[in-house]
Amino acid sequence: MRTPIHIAIWACLLAIISPSRFQAFQEKTTKGLGIPAASNNNSVTVVSRAFWVSLILVLVSGLVGAAAGIVCYRVLGALSPRAIGWLQIAGASLLLWGTLFVRGWEIQTNNGQTLVERVNRWIYRTLYCVGTAILVSSLTWSQV
Repeated sequence: MRTPIHIAIWACLLAIISPSRFQAFQEKTTKGLGIPAASNNNSVTVVSRAFWVSLILVLVSGLVGAAAGIVCYRVLGALSPRAIGWLQIAGASLLLWGTLFVRGWEIQTNNGQTLVERVNRWIYRTLYCVGTAILVSSLTWSQV
């Protein structure tokens, strides 16, 4: 059975903004739609926290990249279109590398907190944040 769009939107908003209200909504809604409820009441808190932490990482990566592009322009001057292209290729390559690298079910444990799982997340996030910062810096550097 397909989930009606208004329920999907409301569930996403509740999960991000109010995990406690999501719990009640989940109990009421899942039975009527035949959707299984999460087996762990902490799951929605994990999703909410991940949403906000990832938003912060995106903003910080963008700001670091923009600042680096501005500083590099002021210190080193304008870059050639070829050099900007190579920076963009490097940034995109790091993003793809992070996507292809990250492991999921292969290393997952019950609590998801083993050291190898944490290292997996740290490497993935680092590749993504650095790749994003490089892309943004190349865009900023070329536009200053």
